[in-house]
Amino acid sequence: MLTGVSSPSGLNKTRRLPCQQRRGRLGSTNNRGLKDGMAPMSSREVRDAVHGLIELTDHEWRVVDSPAFQRLRGVQQLPMTHLVYPGARHSRFEHCIGACHLAGRMADRLGLEPREVQRVRAAALVHDVGHGPFSQVGEFIFEELTGQTHVHEKISAAIVRFHTPAGSILDADAEWIAELLTGTGHGAQRSVARDIVSGSADIDKMDYLLRDSYFCGVDYGRFDVDKLIEAARIVHTSEGDHLAYDLDGIFAVESLLLARYHMHRQVYGHRTRVGIDKMLIRAVVSGVHEGLLPRRVFAPENLDAAFVEEYIGWDDHRTLATLAAAPDSRAGDLVRALLKRRLMKSVVKLEVDDDVAAQAIRKPAETLKKEQAAAEHLVAEAAGVDPMWVAMHWDSPQASAKEVSIVDGRTGSIGNFTELSGLFALGGPRPKPSVSVYALPPRGSDAFSVDTLAAIRQAALEALR
Repeated sequence: MLTGVSSPSGLNKTRRLPCQQRRGRLGSTNNRGLKDGMAPMSSREVRDAVHGLIELTDHEWRVVDSPAFQRLRGVQQLPMTHLVYPGARHSRFEHCIGACHLAGRMADRLGLEPREVQRVRAAALVHDVGHGPFSQVGEFIFEELTGQTHVHEKISAAIVRFHTPAGSILDADAEWIAELLTGTGHGAQRSVARDIVSGSADIDKMDYLLRDSYFCGVDYGRFDVDKLIEAARIVHTSEGDHLAYDLDGIFAVESLLLARYHMHRQVYGHRTRVGIDKMLIRAVVSGVHEGLLPRRVFAPENLDAAFVEEYIGWDDHRTLATLAAAPDSRAGDLVRALLKRRLMKSVVKLEVDDDVAAQAIRKPAETLKKEQAAAEHLVAEAAGVDPMWVAMHWDSPQASAKEVSIVDGRTGSIGNFTELSGLFALGGPRPKPSVSVYALPPRGSDAFSVDTLAAIRQAALEALR
């Protein structure tokens, strides 16, 4: 039930964040008194390719200087996507700084209290500090090895709790941030802070879409971020306060979600990148099974202080180098092929037009996972290659529209984005479900013969039955 909406006019009277005050020289330290009785705060500026000059408080800068955060320089945002888009070599390091900046802009727009602003910015700064080697691909590795999902959020919380350099700086905010990131304690309840950091239209998406688009050299991820932040409102309901967007900004919300859809179709789901991801996942999983990589790091059971200490020593380069140096190893063979750009390619694609494929695509995910290995072996026989070099990929449709609260500033009524958006009213654009077969062509060749492709297709259909 609606009980109130924060007034836009009231928002314009809030104090400004350090990042919005007078700029100093790059790298300089500025000391300024803040309003609301806060002590003088020093800050440093970072020149960012996406947002320009970003100002971090001394408190935030000390978190950035911690070993756990510095490790993010070696964790690529889009692992090995530079093999497709050469410029895509950016890391989680700058993404987290960008997220902190946008969280500050959003919190300032909403007029949050200074203490809340500090905590929200800090949570955004460390929200991805737990990402393992290969970022989001690492999530699939954790999932395959442990059966758990959303592992990096739990590791981020463990780092905040147990990594002394970061935890001691965050001090009293550490546990609050850990709960927000894992959705436990106060974080289990929807709130303005949670919506800003990890909601349906949050600062995480805002930054990674703009950043990934910029470094990949495409425009698919661009949207009207200024209008989106300007349209942000706090709504007061019987369940508590949460983030909403003014009806006047609904096109900006559409542009964000449409950018997300296009980036998934054109960049994150690019057929060559999918093949790279399949090889990376298989290499790391094999490396753990072969004893080349520590299971306690890549398939953790206890997220304690000992785990955190060892975990922050691993990044993309160390993982790749460890596997590439292993002779007579399936994991090593996969990594050496990746480094030489010998990639598994999409050789057959089956869509819902085919009755057999349509039935298989609609099977439950757990069933597909159990059947996948057998299907890949059958296809490998037809292709005449080792099953290690064959992978099947289910591209199932996901709803591109997220439920975002929309508030009518004139009437105060609250509605759902999907009910009010003309573009997303029926769920928005969605790809056709499909199953793709990835395989590494024979050495010395870039493709399979026509006859072999026909055999692969037939084998895939048989496997899907």
